[in-house]
Amino acid sequence: MPKSQPADQNNHKRFDGGGAEGRRQLMRYAGLSGQLAASVGVAVWLGIKADKWLKLSFPIFSLVVPLVVIVFFLVQIIKANSGKKDEK
Repeated sequence: MPKSQPADQNNHKRFDGGGAEGRRQLMRYAGLSGQLAASVGVAVWLGIKADKWLKLSFPIFSLVVPLVVIVFFLVQIIKANSGKKDEK
C-alpha cells in the first residue's frame, strides 16, 4: 500500500492565511464582532429595563433598541468598506 504524501509534496499550495494583512483583518473583524455582541447584549438589557420601568405590556424597547444597534453597526461596516479612498 503506498504512503500518503503531505500536501506540500503534491504540488499543492498551502493556505497561509494571507500573511500579516490577513491576520490584521481577522483581528479587526473579530474585535468588531465582539463589540457587536456586547452592544446588542447591553441594548437588550436596557430595552428590558425600559419596558419594565414604563410597565409596557408589549416589549417594544426590547425589540427596537437592539435593532437600532445592529443597523448602526451595519452602516459603520458599510462606510468603512465602501472602497472610497481619500486621494491626497
